[in-house]
Amino acid sequence: MLKALLSSIEDPTRRLLGPNYWILKNMGLVLPQNPIAKVAYIVLHEIVSFFVLTQYMELYVIRSNLDLVLTNLKISMLSIVCIVKANTFVIWQVQWKEVIEYVTRADQYERDNQSVERRKIIDSYTKYCRGIVYFYCVLVFTTFITVTNTPLMRYLSSAQYREALRNGTELFPHIFSSWMPFDKYNSPGSWITVIWHVCLCAYGAGIMAAYDTVIMVIMVFFGGKLELLRERCTHIFENTEIASDDNQTNEKIRKLHNIHVLLMKHSRLFNSLLSPVMFLYVVMCSLMLCASAFQLTSATNTTQKLLMAEYLVFGIAQLFMFCWHSNDVLIKASIQKYKSQKVMFGPYESEWWTVNSKQARSILILTGQLRLNHTYTAGPFTQLTLSTFITILKGAYSYYTLLRE
Repeated sequence: MLKALLSSIEDPTRRLLGPNYWILKNMGLVLPQNPIAKVAYIVLHEIVSFFVLTQYMELYVIRSNLDLVLTNLKISMLSIVCIVKANTFVIWQVQWKEVIEYVTRADQYERDNQSVERRKIIDSYTKYCRGIVYFYCVLVFTTFITVTNTPLMRYLSSAQYREALRNGTELFPHIFSSWMPFDKYNSPGSWITVIWHVCLCAYGAGIMAAYDTVIMVIMVFFGGKLELLRERCTHIFENTEIASDDNQTNEKIRKLHNIHVLLMKHSRLFNSLLSPVMFLYVVMCSLMLCASAFQLTSATNTTQKLLMAEYLVFGIAQLFMFCWHSNDVLIKASIQKYKSQKVMFGPYESEWWTVNSKQARSILILTGQLRLNHTYTAGPFTQLTLSTFITILKGAYSYYTLLRE
């Protein structure tokens, strides 16, 4: 049954991005052609955006209670990143589609023109991408279950809390801390609020899964494309007939040059779409991790600690996966060289010494093009690397220490 489900979301026209594109379409990030459906998805995104605003309205109401403020902040900060992801994807729909279509075309080109060595690279990054998508979806689903069941677990695990609810000294627990236009602490308003919160949490989980997995898969593909380009450069002169023909050699070098130009162009476009969102996420992440860690160490109930720990793990894992895959496009851990710099070694690994001076000059021009590289950033201030990940954790710990004191 699971195999049938996973097969159903594959797309033969999108061998790499099939599952990602399926999630993007179903979550309304890739808007449908039907005008009514398109408007319905846009309205849905804006309704959720308004809900996040109500979380901050509630934050003002509960500002005197530190525990409630921290509970609100650790979720509302993730919520605002979620709606920014959804809205920017919709607003920059044309640019996102351009990046996705480029990845689809470039991946298909590699599959149609593969050698034994390149097939290994393609199979490797395809398998890895599938693993990322499935693992991250499981992580997001686990977090969804954790968040939606936290009030219930708190109720079931504490007899003192149940007694406090019965005698009215504790209010009805909710998944989110948000303003509602009716009494949310007494029936039927309390149960209407619960259903509303569960639906919104499911929406947020879907947006996270759709947006984050396509980002990671695109990053992995760009890294794989650099490896494939290096492999192609290595075999420029493997055919002796081509090596002796200036026109054929120049044509081959021209194709390699164009591949790299297109890769750099779409890599920069991708970063321009991702960077503002990552900047907001990096800023919010430190505060979110700080609030989660403070509540984890302050909790007295074991069940509550486990639930808070899972939420904290999700926040750290999400940040780590972004920084890791961005870092991987730059760094090849085995030999401590940048992938974007390693690609320029490809021409030198070919049989360049057997060619004439004219062809050698063309190789030098190609090498100059391959020296160009690009990094992914979080706004204008920092790069998405493992060092940034460590810096954010240090910042979160500093805020946590300040709260403890």
